[in-house]
Amino acid sequence: MHDEAVVIGGGVLGLAVAYELVCAGTSVRSVYPAAGRDSAASAAAGAMLGAFGEVTADDTAAEIVELEFRVAAQRMYPEWLDRVAASSGRAVPVDTGTFVIANNESEGDRPALRRIVAEAARLAEPCEFVAPEDVPGLRPAPRCVPTQCVHLPNEHSVRSGDLLDALEGALAASPLWRHDDVSVTRVLRAGERWRVTDDHGGHVEAPHVVLAAGVRSFEILDEDVRREAVLPAMLLGKGISGVVRGEFGVRSTIRTPNRAFACGTHVVPRGPGRLYIGATNFVSTEEDADALPHPGELHSLLDDVIHQVNVDVRDGSLESLRVGFRPVPAHRRPVVGATPIRGLHVATGTYRNGVLMAPRVARIVAAGVREEPALFANPFGTSPQVESDLDRLARIGVRDVVALMQEPRSSLPYNRGPELTDYVTTLFRMIVSEDGSYDQLRKHIVDELERSPFSETMNRLFYRIAEESRTERAS
Repeated sequence: MHDEAVVIGGGVLGLAVAYELVCAGTSVRSVYPAAGRDSAASAAAGAMLGAFGEVTADDTAAEIVELEFRVAAQRMYPEWLDRVAASSGRAVPVDTGTFVIANNESEGDRPALRRIVAEAARLAEPCEFVAPEDVPGLRPAPRCVPTQCVHLPNEHSVRSGDLLDALEGALAASPLWRHDDVSVTRVLRAGERWRVTDDHGGHVEAPHVVLAAGVRSFEILDEDVRREAVLPAMLLGKGISGVVRGEFGVRSTIRTPNRAFACGTHVVPRGPGRLYIGATNFVSTEEDADALPHPGELHSLLDDVIHQVNVDVRDGSLESLRVGFRPVPAHRRPVVGATPIRGLHVATGTYRNGVLMAPRVARIVAAGVREEPALFANPFGTSPQVESDLDRLARIGVRDVVALMQEPRSSLPYNRGPELTDYVTTLFRMIVSEDGSYDQLRKHIVDELERSPFSETMNRLFYRIAEESRTERAS
């Protein structure tokens, strides 16, 4: 059998693309190391099918486009899971519903809930406010009792390990699929075909290749191919998660909105007596990525889950910890579909939403490989255009840095959090600004320090610098 496509990657996206192709009658060879599956982002994921849970008050028009894609993928899930189960003979358990809670640990929680409710109404998805005492398994510490909660009955979760097993089972049942249990080291053009070489010294060729290896998807290409394919730089979003044993009464996903560069604190049922807890996030390059969890990351994760969701978790047994690396393109958008180079396709860059987006991404990529019209538009593509709105980056990024500085549980008194945010925002803008707009403020600071060269001057300058940010915001 001659392979028509080689799919590189054994996570949910890679397996979903391979499955869509064999269902359409295309012969596929999947290349990925089976032993490395547990370290993939898919295996470490909470696998929340949460289209709206990712919404924040800061979302731009581009992020709303991605939201609409997530909602469309979410609506595909019931039929897709039924199809996978029928092909594999393995049902994938689904835990229904999500509760999103807002408390006073983050000033962005309540605005995020209002945006979630508004977007759900716009897209005709059910969403309702509920009382904290009506959320099964929600038992926070007294000071962390939510001020608001919303219930999203269509935001489900799957068990990522079961989904991966079912997809592999469905593929194994097809005579059109083969699996090479090796790691890919390089992908090269070979005339009208693509040559995929592995760490055992072997290689395979096919007219189409799909890069679905998460954070490693682009590093196996030569630099000239990456440029011609117009692929963005890829960063790594390190996240740690765990599974706790105990009886906590949690029957649906409970999560906070996205916070401080992460997807919020969340717990997800994993069957009787097991609870998935997550998650942290630290975006880095491959060079400074650390594959082991740090004690500080673990402390923050457990502290947030215990105090904000369920205090009984402190008495549970920590069954496992996992580290996953989410693929984060420089432009923060998924990289999906055919590239400008014939036969080269991509399915990666989905950050925290790979499991959710899998059915729809797989349909788009499979249509491209088969050179058939897509059933629906692809809003992503491969263009690496990066938004460079420094004002927005300063406003949101510095705010989240200040929030990160206060985790876990160390809130600042009075109005010091917003004051510190304004102060650091102005300093950040002064560093990156090249248009002279901060020359007057810089001169004022120097004059003040020369006129009164003692440490107490810094107190007055703190408020003067913070006031600059507030003045710009009001103008």
